[in-house]
Amino acid sequence: MSGFAADWLTLREPADRRARDPALLDAVAAHLAGRGPVRVTDLACGTGSTFRALSPRLPARQSWRLVDHDPALLEAAARCGGGEVRVETLRANLSTSLEDVIAMPADLVTTSAFLDLVPDDWLGRLAAAAAASSRPLYAALSYDGRVGCEPADPLDAEVLAAFDAHQRRDKGLGGALGPAAAGVAARRLVDAGFEVACARADWRLGPEDAALQRRLVLGWHGAVAETGLVDAGALDAWLARRLAAIDEGRSRLSVGHVDLWATPRADGRSAARSTSQSTSPPSG
Repeated sequence: MSGFAADWLTLREPADRRARDPALLDAVAAHLAGRGPVRVTDLACGTGSTFRALSPRLPARQSWRLVDHDPALLEAAARCGGGEVRVETLRANLSTSLEDVIAMPADLVTTSAFLDLVPDDWLGRLAAAAAASSRPLYAALSYDGRVGCEPADPLDAEVLAAFDAHQRRDKGLGGALGPAAAGVAARRLVDAGFEVACARADWRLGPEDAALQRRLVLGWHGAVAETGLVDAGALDAWLARRLAAIDEGRSRLSVGHVDLWATPRADGRSAARSTSQSTSPPSG
């Protein structure tokens, strides 16, 4: 997997925390209530944001296995835990070791801001491995392509379409699904015998999030520049306008994400439910 800087993960974590759907967090907590110790495997853990969001909701006695390929991120993640909450880190290549990691003892598998970086066949492997080991899955904050920008700019649609094209490039595991990932993941899990609930988990960024907005817009610009799909001069002018709006406190951005909660059916047959009355994530 392509690496992510710890400072970016730290910058986005407050927005992630606000965006996570509370009903699905409650459902995860209810599923594990009364158990102990609870064992959790967190895939692509980064610096431990899923741990920090979820662990306060779980029974006091917990054991977390934080999995990533980046040793620097694992070093930061190792600082999680304390008291009755035990944390171990595992460096693993999830391209080759996914099934082995899922098979490790766990009551729950989690991941955040990751499924949109992987290809369809990897999601099929994830669903199959989770089904084989009867692992519930909480997968949060998958980017789904819904973006709103205020003030609107005439070039927004072209830039964001090019960004979505970049999101479908290989991020280290094969051609990524990008905005389609949450919907594909839900279908793969249903087909593997899970009940699936999906809910929106959108970033809503205002003037108080200026640092994150600035980093986000610069990231869009860099990704789109790599595609060559937008005229370079026009793209640079778009960036200047967007940054000016942020600096002047006029910018508001919304970025669509989807949270997913999947539990194995006792009979193993396909079934699904959703906070939107649909297997697929909310759309439009």
